[in-house]
Amino acid sequence: MHRFDPTALENTRLNDKVNYLVKLTQLLAISAIIAGVIGMLISNFSIRSLNENSLEPLGQLRLIKESFEQKVLVSARDIAEGKITDYKKVENELVLEREKINTAWKIYTSGQLTQEERELLADTDKYLTLSIRSLDRLTLAIHNKQLMEVISWTTDDAPYTVSELTPMLNKLMQTQIVNAQHLYSTTQIQFLVILFLIISISIAGAMIVKKMVQRVVQDITHPFSDLISQSNALANQKLDEPFIWTRSDEIGQVGKSFELSRQALHHSFELIRKNNLELEQINTLVRSSINYASRIQRSFLPDPRMLNHFSNDAFIIWNPKDVIGGDCYWVDKTDKGFFVAIIDCTGHGVPGALMTFVVISILDRLLSHHRHLEDPASLLSQMNRLVKETLGQYDSSSESNDGMDGAFCYIDLENDQITFAGANTPLLYTEEGHLHHIRPDKHSLGYVHSDMNLTFTNHTLKLKKGMRFYLTTDGMIDQIGGPKRIAYGKKRLMETIQEVHQLPMQQQQEIILERYYSYKGDESQRDDNTMIAFQI
Repeated sequence: MHRFDPTALENTRLNDKVNYLVKLTQLLAISAIIAGVIGMLISNFSIRSLNENSLEPLGQLRLIKESFEQKVLVSARDIAEGKITDYKKVENELVLEREKINTAWKIYTSGQLTQEERELLADTDKYLTLSIRSLDRLTLAIHNKQLMEVISWTTDDAPYTVSELTPMLNKLMQTQIVNAQHLYSTTQIQFLVILFLIISISIAGAMIVKKMVQRVVQDITHPFSDLISQSNALANQKLDEPFIWTRSDEIGQVGKSFELSRQALHHSFELIRKNNLELEQINTLVRSSINYASRIQRSFLPDPRMLNHFSNDAFIIWNPKDVIGGDCYWVDKTDKGFFVAIIDCTGHGVPGALMTFVVISILDRLLSHHRHLEDPASLLSQMNRLVKETLGQYDSSSESNDGMDGAFCYIDLENDQITFAGANTPLLYTEEGHLHHIRPDKHSLGYVHSDMNLTFTNHTLKLKKGMRFYLTTDGMIDQIGGPKRIAYGKKRLMETIQEVHQLPMQQQQEIILERYYSYKGDESQRDDNTMIAFQI
């Protein structure tokens, strides 16, 4: 053994320091081995029995339990919670875990089992088989990247299988522990004798090398406090002060790696801070622009109170999904009465809002040149043609494919009649306490697939005092909600209208919206909501 030199420790490789410890403890180890051999010859049979009949089987059972609870279940939850996205890696790990579980169970069942263990073996094997099948289903779901199946497994399948298997494994391990305690009690005296011999021989050698070992260990362990401090600084993002290391051994190299990490993190955080500032400014600008666009869109739409000037009572609901939306409406006074239109353009948000500007512009142009509005069906046909021409949507080579659904109503107060034409948008009305439904034509306007020469049907009704009319886009009808998370539906809306139609329009609006929001609950709004109602 080479001469030990404590002054050379600081710049000595860790491997060399460990070699010092090995050499310093060789004499002590040799002495302890001599005493141990004597003791082992005495208690060899008991120790082997303890290991084979208790410790090793217990380890196999613990491996099975930990594999399911700490590896399989944790991996599935990590995928379900989005913490892990590498499905292939997890799949491979689960395959390995399955092999480990099967191997451990075979080792355990092939060993020497007590009568109590044999009685528990059948039930345990049954639940283990169920758990392995459950693991196979999880592995298949991960292989197919079926996230919902993985989530279902973690909430439904895994809790059942693990909760059934774990008590059986616990009973088997408890049996092993009881056996181990029994064997331990019979071999304790022998081990105490062995321990006394080993300690007696080792103390003498330990006193010799104690001081030298302490010096080597201190040199190895003391720098770890600095590493821990620097690790905490990295974790707490205290990155302004550099980490200085002068050691050239492996610990010093780790410390220098921490310094490189600190520099990289400091640079990254500075970059992230600047990027966040830029994103915040961009977000503020975008929000400001969208809010301004909302004011512009609202200015394009008629004042909702205008309809009250033409009818006995009315309300207009215009509630876009986002700040701006793809629904719009129109109200216009004529010589004989008034004109009402409700329109649902493609999409919502910014794209939908831009489409409403196109549609309102076209509609305003039509109404300006054709003041005789007794033919809403003809107006819908012209809208279809003008939208297609404006957007250049003639065939599949067109760059866009946008359009609209809607309904036009002309109310002729002079002749006491209303004429309605609809494109996928119906007209509801009440007469003498009954709710009626006029179905629209099943055509949409302006799309590439929409025929350039689409024709629509006029429906004319005789007006009677007290009649109430309702137009709505599909946003409210298609809203998901309720305990079953299904659409609100036309039937539910019609039942509400039938129930409240005799109330003043303002009260009707409040009740309709209250029923809608109550059904919607915490679900997000799916589409723009627009509804027009007026009374003759």
